[in-house]
Amino acid sequence: MAENVYFYCGNDEYLVGLNARKKVDEICPEAEQALSLEIIDGSAAKIDDAVAAIDQCIAAFRTVGLFGGKKVVWFRDVAFLQNAVIMKNDQVKRLLGELGGDLKAGLAPDQFLVLSAPGIDKRSAFYKALKGAVEIEEYDIPERDYEARPVALKRAISLFKREGFSIETAASDAFIDRTGFETRQIMNEVEKMVLFKGGDKNITLSDVQLITSASGEAAAWDFTDAVAELRLGDAIRIFRQLLFQKQTAVGLIIQLENLYYQLLRFREYMEMGWLRMNGNRIQWANDPEMDGYFETMPDDPRQMHWFRASKIANQAAPYSVTRLAASKKLVVDTHEQMLSGGTIPHELLFETLLAKLCAPKKPRRAA
Repeated sequence: MAENVYFYCGNDEYLVGLNARKKVDEICPEAEQALSLEIIDGSAAKIDDAVAAIDQCIAAFRTVGLFGGKKVVWFRDVAFLQNAVIMKNDQVKRLLGELGGDLKAGLAPDQFLVLSAPGIDKRSAFYKALKGAVEIEEYDIPERDYEARPVALKRAISLFKREGFSIETAASDAFIDRTGFETRQIMNEVEKMVLFKGGDKNITLSDVQLITSASGEAAAWDFTDAVAELRLGDAIRIFRQLLFQKQTAVGLIIQLENLYYQLLRFREYMEMGWLRMNGNRIQWANDPEMDGYFETMPDDPRQMHWFRASKIANQAAPYSVTRLAASKKLVVDTHEQMLSGGTIPHELLFETLLAKLCAPKKPRRAA
């Protein structure tokens, strides 16, 4: 394995950047960085910019340090390593081949290269050249929510504990619901909560609801919760907030389609006797037919985090399958109307849809 070369990658950009920076500071203390450290920006979105960045990186570590001393190169935020179009370019492939060849050959004892990237195409020749040749550390947030959530939850609880705080179970679940799974957001919100609480070392659900800011993803969850719970005023307010945050009506209606897909199937599971409520938590039946059915599904609902699954079941319980199916059809029809190219603004179509979805159930007339 090549010495003096370190590669940090993954979609958890905070941990990637943090650990790359730690390694740079370990190799080259701050007092030496003015003379010995060269940082190259790899956040190229165009082929020409990527070519220039790779060329600059190769030239940097092939050049001796000032006065013949230590030379540290940090090739930072190399985003194009996961861009399929850029990585297929012949000039990019040639330069990355040169870079990989230099790394395999090894650097001089006083030369160091640190690479950090939000991800890398593991099918690429460059990744294959790096693997086994340099030290690689990966920091990835799992793609599936039910895998990412426990990791984020554990990280948040650990951060609070490190600061001398305890957090109630319901509060920690709500905290992750609002922050999402990205480490930087979690750390920012932990710091904010610690400053707010001061000497009171116990964090409650009401503290989280008062202080913790909702990420864009969390605001979207708040939106679908408001629709499912027929809170029209909240649904319209959050919808307008999300539009202000540059989300689109078409993107949000896809989230509504997913909401009603989940509500409808959970309600059907209840009617089949596969699922029942035990207080506010769900309990799955011990049923071979159910096991066989779920094993064929790409998204087995039993793998969903209990907190999210329980919320969906609680939201589905008051409705009939007929009403949920009708609501789902309303959403699909409105989506099709948006895509048809009509003259009615998408926002108006969406708010009209919300009014229909959140309308209270009409009482039956007496015979």
